[in-house]
Amino acid sequence: MFSRILLSKTKTLIMKTIIRVFLSICFLSVFTIACKKNENIQSKSTLTLSSEMVKIGEPLAVASNATGTNLVTKWSVSPSGKSWISPSGNKSVILFSGSGNYRITATYFTDSLALTPFDSSFSPVVVNDSIYGDTIQPCQAMDIVPINTNEQITLTPVSYSDSIGPILLLLAHTRQLYGTNFPSLGYNELTNSTGVGYNFSFRGVTEYPCGATVAPTPATGIFSLQGLSNGVHKVAFSLNGNNYTGSVTVTDMDCTFTWNYDSGIIISPLQILKQ
Repeated sequence: MFSRILLSKTKTLIMKTIIRVFLSICFLSVFTIACKKNENIQSKSTLTLSSEMVKIGEPLAVASNATGTNLVTKWSVSPSGKSWISPSGNKSVILFSGSGNYRITATYFTDSLALTPFDSSFSPVVVNDSIYGDTIQPCQAMDIVPINTNEQITLTPVSYSDSIGPILLLLAHTRQLYGTNFPSLGYNELTNSTGVGYNFSFRGVTEYPCGATVAPTPATGIFSLQGLSNGVHKVAFSLNGNNYTGSVTVTDMDCTFTWNYDSGIIISPLQILKQ
């Protein structure tokens, strides 16, 4: 009887030992695979910004020093809602349509199938309340290149002022990048701003070879709707032979666009409060 009990205990002990060894092997295998998967990815990654303070609409170039064979970097800005991100691997170009303090975050994944990031890095940036457009390098030489046929332009209402007469400013930017020579959206105003309507035509991208940004950026521009009195006003834009028409309704409180396009030329947001 005693020998049977001893034999049973011995078997139990052996089984427990086998289970422990098996679990240890599994743990080491998973750990080894994870290490091999991440062996080419830097830890303690940091972000480099082209500037720690920018204006509304000024392209901000951000780069991460993280590297890896299958590394996937996802970019985000907090608070969200007033920024546009053009990512390209471990680099990104960001535009802001509102002033304030923001936090830029790069989140890293081991590959495109990974659901959980293994690391992240972030950096603060300050956006002041000035409008970008007066900082283009003075240059006697200019190059004008055509707008890409599959381009998309976003118009963002950024401010309304009555201080020098009713003016609504729209920040414009392309979806694609146009090099490092301060690309600027060129346009013609086809009618006078008399309150009857506002009609603009995009004519190309102007580059200034005498200066260069730190990275390729979208082409940007600013439209001003002057004399925008209360009421409904027609607004029209043309891009690469296509016409886009809508209206803006002005009240004592706000300006609201009626715009039924989700490609070509986009207006977002459609409403802005008067200052």
